[in-house]
Amino acid sequence: MKTHHEELLNAVLDVIESRYAKDVSIMFIYGSYVNGTANEKSDLDMIYVPKTELGWRLARTFMLNGSGNDLWGVNWERLERFANYDDMKVSVIADSRLVYYASEEDKQRYDALKKRAWDTRCGSLTPALVDKAESHLTTAKQYYGELCLGHNLSAAGGVLLEISDVVCLLNHTYLRFGAKRILEEMSALERLPAGFIEAFRAVADVETIEQARAACHTLITLVSGFLSEVEREIVPRPVPAEFAGLYEEISAHWNKIRLSCENGDAINAFLSAASLQDELDRVQRCLGIDITEMRFVDRYNPNSLVEFAQAAQKAEDAFLTLLCDSGVPISSYTTVDQFKHALMDL
Repeated sequence: MKTHHEELLNAVLDVIESRYAKDVSIMFIYGSYVNGTANEKSDLDMIYVPKTELGWRLARTFMLNGSGNDLWGVNWERLERFANYDDMKVSVIADSRLVYYASEEDKQRYDALKKRAWDTRCGSLTPALVDKAESHLTTAKQYYGELCLGHNLSAAGGVLLEISDVVCLLNHTYLRFGAKRILEEMSALERLPAGFIEAFRAVADVETIEQARAACHTLITLVSGFLSEVEREIVPRPVPAEFAGLYEEISAHWNKIRLSCENGDAINAFLSAASLQDELDRVQRCLGIDITEMRFVDRYNPNSLVEFAQAAQKAEDAFLTLLCDSGVPISSYTTVDQFKHALMDL
């Protein structure tokens, strides 16, 4: 530890203990100061949890001898997000060091959050982590969209950060050193798609916006396939009964597609198909299947709406066959009286 880090930490602790003892629940430190990678210019990362309005006023960022530092006030809910991998700055809590606590209860609460973060890292991949990975992949695609629509090269950096979170989550872990050792940490992950490190590095080695777009597309495509592969392995196959009522819920989309195609309304036909395809894709991901007929939106052609309506019909037939083969009943009535009697018999 560097002397100026120690002096600053001791000064802050002295202020809390003498002036804010009733206003602060805990304070801990994290980052390079804790993990042993600090140098003379490194900042001191300090987080505390206020418990009064006065406590919140203690928060500030500041320069000290040319180095920026942060006395960051957060609530317990934010720390929960770190511990739950909802915010991928997991190392903030997982690799932190408690330096002050107002009560034993506060200490136990901190210890429980830190343990939760480490239990996930030391445990196994869960469907919840796969869902979080999918969310980060979606954000990476949004950055890629920005890259394609404009000349914002920083969006490629956003792609890299989100993609790194995807692969970390699929390995039920997080980056302990941030960008400082990102390639080293990811190379050590237990499971990566073939060619990932090369594809990741290629994004940072680009010289033009066009190269960045191509490199990001390659990386995202690679990781998308990887996530789908892992998802099929880890996400529990649902009991067929869980799909009860799904056809009745989404069948209106097929009716909209048919009517739109008959009326030559290409826009409405496409939008209805896109919404419907999302549901059909979800079902296939959950079941770990790939039925060609159910991927009908790829057959969209505004100049051939009759053929598109036929493709949608084949998708509907395939979905009904899947439900039937799985023993999922379809709740259907021909008259209002039939429906009324069914309600009366509940």
